[in-house]
Amino acid sequence: MQKIDISMARLLVVCIFLPERFQVFSAIGACIYFVIRTLFTRQWPDTKLLFWAFLLGAGYLLYVGAVPLTDMPYRSFVLTLCERRAAYFLLPFVFAITAPSFRSVIKDQLLFFVYGCIIMCLLGNGYFLYQLFVVDGGLLPLSHVRYRTIFEPFTGIHPTYMSMYLAFAICITLLQPVPTTRHKIIRNAIAYLLVVFMLALFAKSPIIALVLVALHFIWIQRHVLRQFRGAFIALAGIVGAAWVFIPFFRQRAAEMLGMFQSDSGKAVVENSVHARKLIWQTDITMLQHYWLTGVGPGRTLELLNQRYFFNSLQRGFWVGYFDPHNQYLSDWLSFGIIGIVGLIAVLALQFVRALRTINNLYLYLLIIISVTFFTETLLARQQGILFYSIFTALLFFTPHTATEPEHLRTA
Repeated sequence: MQKIDISMARLLVVCIFLPERFQVFSAIGACIYFVIRTLFTRQWPDTKLLFWAFLLGAGYLLYVGAVPLTDMPYRSFVLTLCERRAAYFLLPFVFAITAPSFRSVIKDQLLFFVYGCIIMCLLGNGYFLYQLFVVDGGLLPLSHVRYRTIFEPFTGIHPTYMSMYLAFAICITLLQPVPTTRHKIIRNAIAYLLVVFMLALFAKSPIIALVLVALHFIWIQRHVLRQFRGAFIALAGIVGAAWVFIPFFRQRAAEMLGMFQSDSGKAVVENSVHARKLIWQTDITMLQHYWLTGVGPGRTLELLNQRYFFNSLQRGFWVGYFDPHNQYLSDWLSFGIIGIVGLIAVLALQFVRALRTINNLYLYLLIIISVTFFTETLLARQQGILFYSIFTALLFFTPHTATEPEHLRTA
C-alpha cells in the first residue's frame, strides 16, 4: 500500500498541470483515497482540527448565502462560482481528517510539483520555438505578447499562474535538504532553471513575491551571508544573461516604466501596465459606491462591464472587459466589508500559523499568494483555487519537519 500512497500523493500535487477536465477528478480521487485510508486505520480527526478547517473555508459560505439573495438573471453565475470554489471549503476538511502520516507522505512528494513546473515550461518553450522557427520560419520579430499567447494556449496555464507555480517551486527546491555537495549542485541548478523560466514569463506579482521571499531568507541568514556569495553571483549572472538573450525580459521591463507615464491614446491596450492602471481605477471607482455592502458576486462583472463600455465610448476605442484582477477588491466588491475582512482574516490566521510553527515553506507560499492576489482574481479560476486550497491546507495541517530549520541555517 505504501507505493499506492506515494503514487496518489504525487497525483495530488501535480493535478493542476493536467488538462482542466482531469484536474478536479484527480484531486477528488486522491482526497477520497487518503480519507478512506485514514478511516481504515481508525485514526479519528481531532475536533479542534475540524474547527480550524471550518475557519479556513468559511468564506465559501458567503457564496452559498448569496444564491437566494441574487436576482434570477445572475443566479446561475453564482451557482457556477459555488461549484468552482467548492474545493476552497472542502479541502481543509480533507487534510484535517487525513491522518498525519498520510499528510507527511503528501508533503514529501512536493518535489514532483517542481518536476511538473519544469516539464510544463520545457513543453511550452519548446512549442514556442517550434512555432517561431518551423511554422513562422524565424521571420516574425520576438515579442513577449506572442510568447505568452503561444505559451498559454499550449500549456493551458495563464503566465501569471505559471510564474506563481514557479516561485513556489523555487522555494520547495531551495528548502530541500542536501546531504552531499553533488546534491547541492543539482538543487541549485534546478533553482536557476526555474528562475530562467520565470524571467521569460516575467509576470510581475510573482517576481515581486519572490523578491520578498529572498529578503526574508537574507534576513534569517544575515549572520552567514558569506556562504551564499557564489549563489548571489550566479543569480546576478543569470539575470544579466536574461537581459541580453531573452528579449521578452527587456520588453516586459520596459513596460514597467509605463507605471510612471500617462495612459493617453491607445497605450492602454498596448501596454499591460496601462491596462492594469485602468482596471485599478475602474475597480476603485466602483468600490467608492459599494464599499459597505458590495453588489453581490453575480452582479460584479456586469457592473464592471458597463463601466468599461462607457470608458470605451469616452476614449473612442475599445479597451476591453476585465474582471477585478485583484482578489481583495473582488471579495470587497462582491460582499462589501464582510468580504474583505473575511479574506484578510483567513490570510492573517495562516500567517500566524506559519510563523508560530516556523514553517518557512508555508510562509513563503502565503507571501506568493498574498502578493499575487493584488494582480489576479486567483480564486476565480480552477487552477488558482486548486493551487491555493491544496497547498495552504496541506501546509496548515502538516507541521514542518525537524530538519527544516537546521537546513535553513546551513543551506
